Amino acid sequence: MGLFTAPVPGTNFGINTPIIQINQYPEWDVTVALALYFTGLGGMLMAITAAMEFTGKYQSLVKKNSIFAFIFTLLALIFFDIHLGNPTRGFFAPINALPQMIHSWMARGIEFVGGLLVFSFLFMVLKVLNSKNAIANWTLAILGLITGIFSTTYSGFELSAATGIPFWNNGALPALFLASGTVGGAAWTYIMSLVTKGEEGIRARRLSAKLLMYSAVAELATWFLFMANVNFIYVFDEVAYEYMITSATFILDLVLISLAFVIPGISNLMLWRSSRASPQLILDFPSYIKYAILVIAILALIAGYYTRAEILFAGQYAYQVAPLTPFQFTSNQPIPIGSFGWKS
Repeated sequence: MGLFTAPVPGTNFGINTPIIQINQYPEWDVTVALALYFTGLGGMLMAITAAMEFTGKYQSLVKKNSIFAFIFTLLALIFFDIHLGNPTRGFFAPINALPQMIHSWMARGIEFVGGLLVFSFLFMVLKVLNSKNAIANWTLAILGLITGIFSTTYSGFELSAATGIPFWNNGALPALFLASGTVGGAAWTYIMSLVTKGEEGIRARRLSAKLLMYSAVAELATWFLFMANVNFIYVFDEVAYEYMITSATFILDLVLISLAFVIPGISNLMLWRSSRASPQLILDFPSYIKYAILVIAILALIAGYYTRAEILFAGQYAYQVAPLTPFQFTSNQPIPIGSFGWKS
């Protein structure tokens, strides 16, 4: 490893400042991976729920989903708080982030997630109170849709812009996180459809199973896009790539996402063939298929965490252990940990 150094976090700059080698710099841990996971899950669940609100056909399911979209977004902020360790400063982070939005994806992310928390809460309140105010419902649904999508993708833009960790510097990350978040949102929507009665529940199961299938294909495609864009000019990338593709959790992630395509795909094909014989009826999945897709939906939720964790930890692992080769190009400054003085 090179002899690049950085000030020890929490100390002042100056001639007597203690320093550490760059490969001893603090890492983002599992709490950050969980925060990114719940941000994507809450964001895309809110986006899917907003789209269902526009159709007017899924009022019961929209109410259920709105509650969990808020809960998942709240969990994301709780995990960020646990990692950063200063909730009081975290409360003021959206204000402190405003001047930084022009040049910082971390600042943009704080605004997007903060907005998602507010809009998902207000939308949930309207749904729980059975509000009939179409203007208010649609306005908050649109705002929730926008902040949900950008909350899901901002972390991909943030990591891809982090040139201090070469493995993250990959333009496919936003698309990968968007596809993964959509898989999670579709999986949770399917779970909620099982406790939704009547024709609405049947339509919701069919719709969410299709969305799960298509988004799983999108995630597999963007995983391969990410791997195809790994720049092996950096020795860090080679170490991170080998570490990631040989890990059991990465293999498990791909297997689970593949199942999220195959099982709902076959189930939808079977239902489509049955529907051709009785086009006037809205057919539901047979019981054994319902619960098979339920298992797949739960596994897809687990895979969503691994998607973010593998990227996060592989990049940091390589930066900690990879030796510098002659003429190796790298930044002599590590990425900052925390944001706007939030880190205690």
